[in-house]
Amino acid sequence: MTSIDENEIYMVKQAESVRKSDPSSAKAWILTAKTLYPNAFNVQYEAYLLERDAKNYEEAAKCFSVIASNFTNQHAELWQEVNALTNALRNETESTPEQEFYVKMYKHLTPEVQHSIFVHTINNSGDNLQQCIHSYILMFNKFPKTAATQAPRLLEMLAEGMKADPDLYQRMLVEEVLPMIQNKPPELSPLLACRLYTNSLEYYLRQIMDDDKCDTTEAWKNIFKVLMLCGQMMGWEPFLPFSKYVNQNVYWDKLVKILRGSPAGSSQVLFYATTLFIYSLHGYIRKLRIEDADVSHVLVEGFIDWSPEGGEVQSMDWTSDGGEVQSMEPPKFSATTAISQELSEAFLHAARCWQLLNTEQFQRDFSQLMLALPLAPWISRFLFDLAIYFGHRDEANKLMADMTAQSTLVQSLQILSLNLMQGSMTLQGFQCILKILAELPATSGQLLDNISLKSHRHMIFLPLTKIALIQYCTRAITSRLSRMLFEPNCSDRLLGDLLALLQLNSDKDMLLKQHIFNLITQRKSFNLHILSNYIIATDIIEELAFIWNSQQQDDANFELTGSPTNGGGVGGASGTNGTAGTTQPRRIGTRGADKGARDEFKSLIRQQIARCNENVPTLVANFISQEHLTLAQHIFGIAPPVETIVIK
Repeated sequence: MTSIDENEIYMVKQAESVRKSDPSSAKAWILTAKTLYPNAFNVQYEAYLLERDAKNYEEAAKCFSVIASNFTNQHAELWQEVNALTNALRNETESTPEQEFYVKMYKHLTPEVQHSIFVHTINNSGDNLQQCIHSYILMFNKFPKTAATQAPRLLEMLAEGMKADPDLYQRMLVEEVLPMIQNKPPELSPLLACRLYTNSLEYYLRQIMDDDKCDTTEAWKNIFKVLMLCGQMMGWEPFLPFSKYVNQNVYWDKLVKILRGSPAGSSQVLFYATTLFIYSLHGYIRKLRIEDADVSHVLVEGFIDWSPEGGEVQSMDWTSDGGEVQSMEPPKFSATTAISQELSEAFLHAARCWQLLNTEQFQRDFSQLMLALPLAPWISRFLFDLAIYFGHRDEANKLMADMTAQSTLVQSLQILSLNLMQGSMTLQGFQCILKILAELPATSGQLLDNISLKSHRHMIFLPLTKIALIQYCTRAITSRLSRMLFEPNCSDRLLGDLLALLQLNSDKDMLLKQHIFNLITQRKSFNLHILSNYIIATDIIEELAFIWNSQQQDDANFELTGSPTNGGGVGGASGTNGTAGTTQPRRIGTRGADKGARDEFKSLIRQQIARCNENVPTLVANFISQEHLTLAQHIFGIAPPVETIVIK
């Protein structure tokens, strides 16, 4: 070491030793050193530290400018200061007193020096990808024009970082980088632009799926913005901006127009159609749960009205063993609730996009996209509903096994729907009815319109409410039993059980009820065992009273079973013996009816009419649950073992 070097070191150490205790002396030493050694880093750096410790922002900025301009890419001390400066700039809103100094000093640096700091930081970041990206972001914030040339490199680094930490780098991309380049997007390779869009889409979808408080409208607005930005980067024809007030038909029409003018397998169509598919799918899944209420909907098979003259018009052919032969025209959707129309539209738009994206030209790329996005729960539910919609029962059964865990109530309902799709109820479907009635939700709901239509297959969005579920299960049973009315020698019990079930919709099924009354009237002998326990509908009771009175003059015997002293009740009778509580019921018949019998009959009728305000859905549900053995006997001919259908 030369004597000059020794003198330089000596003067710097002297200044350093009194920097805090005697700043004036320290400054004198440094001024002398700067005169003798103007190009020495140690001297210039100590001069900077002296101004830094004194909080002299402007003078410190001058010293820092000299160092940054003349000693770049060397000296660890300079790198530490640059690091501290950039860290302070990243945290301007929540800075410490020390960081506040760096922020104020930065404002006194010339633009050239400011820019060189960021370049210096980026060049010296080494393997610290996160720090390098943060420096780029800071530079774009302070020098927006640099984004035009430097953004592609930054976006490549973000794409690289996502392999190791997707959450962190997706957030940086979406929240910090894309807003800075949206006004002047750089040119990117199609591969990189697609990767960035996929990662942005994944980021927003995770928000939508994982955060109940997420503003989904704002999230979709941002997704469409990113889509438009990536489209600009690749020179695509612009799609439409997002608006929740725009009907999805408008988006679909725009997609079709772009499709017609694009080559086969166009990435433009792939990404536009995928976005529209996910948007429709999200709308469908979200609407399956009514907003602000804990009520979900489940897509199930509707019922087709049956008559002995015309039979039932099926939109699907079946083999003798219930297997699928051919899917004809797709079914329609019934308007069962206020949200049914919105649900069906969202479902059909998702189905359109799904069918387009699964054509040969898009299927491979679309499948890869789906694997990269967190959509498995939505997709499994949608595909199951799609299989039901097209009547692909075998596929639906397979998908059900692969679906994420659902409540046993929903699963039982879906199995029942699949069972009804095959044309006739099986024991499995009947077991599902009993399970559903054993797990009815607390939400009451109301009766639905249009669950049964004439002449065409249709689908229902069934709300998971108590009354709607009872109505669906009851209709499944009555649809099966009503056919038996036109078979020879149907039993008295079958007629009575149907009357009990038909109470649920008192203003519906008028022709069916009238047919039952005609059958009763035509018989020489008829015994209605279940009257006092399960029949309270005024229109049915009045008709039964008319038949009883009219048959007193005939040889026919119309016999009712009742217990006028204690009234039976919803839970009083079970099985086929007509037992009500512990009191043996009395049979009241028209044959040889004396005044006492007529008085008992009047008392029984008054008793049943007095119960007309009872909860009919609960009554019918209890009837099905308590009389399930007899109902199974009607449907299957032989009552199945008790343990296979009893409700636990």
